Amino acid sequence: MKQIDIDDLLDKLCPSDVLQPVKIKKEAGLVLDDTVVDDTKKNLYINGFQTDAQYSSLTMENLALRYTQGIRLLNSNNLTNISHLAHWQPSSYKIGNPIENVLDDNMSTFWQSDGVQPHELCIYFSKRMDISLIAIFISLIADESYTPRLIKMYVGHSPADALFYKNIEIRNINGWAALTFEDNRSPDNLLKCQFVRLVLPINHENGKDTHLRGIRIYSPSKTSSVETSEWIQSFDTNSKLFTEYSLR
Repeated sequence: MKQIDIDDLLDKLCPSDVLQPVKIKKEAGLVLDDTVVDDTKKNLYINGFQTDAQYSSLTMENLALRYTQGIRLLNSNNLTNISHLAHWQPSSYKIGNPIENVLDDNMSTFWQSDGVQPHELCIYFSKRMDISLIAIFISLIADESYTPRLIKMYVGHSPADALFYKNIEIRNINGWAALTFEDNRSPDNLLKCQFVRLVLPINHENGKDTHLRGIRIYSPSKTSSVETSEWIQSFDTNSKLFTEYSLR
């Protein structure tokens, strides 16, 4: 069969004038690296950016101070902590390192998985919640190969209907990251859901099990109309809170 006949046959099977180019849709993603100063991402890092001098001198004591500092900021009266209203279910945990450790306000304790990758953390609420911010404490210095390199986030009303929301790539961070949802609902910047799943498929340095030291979930305060982004920007980095807990 001649090439012209083949082309004619293919055109009859699927007319070329109805074909449309395929557009590859990239998955939404967020990169965490608090050593790269970027004013467009300053609200992302509760503890602020790290200078080279700060990064090179970070110790576990410094990290504990950053952990406490972040919780103080997060527990301001502009947001309501609803973490305790959820049921937290990990795919596995090592004896002595249960999931409750991510909620205990103690940087020295952590959840450690104890199974094959990918690891998962499912968060169930009894009703649909208005979520304005999810904060995660991550430290490459503290956890090394136990630090997740990628977190895939799914949300919905239940595990059965949860849809992929975003990839979170962790390059370099030692502090609290504030995940907000301006890209989800621009009118109110809220994530409205009853179920959240965090999937951790890969670690730094090809580690197998994962550590998470702190997670907080916040909804808008009923007594305040301040939006999340404005709330974070309102903090004065020269305030007593920051200077008392700065790295030296």
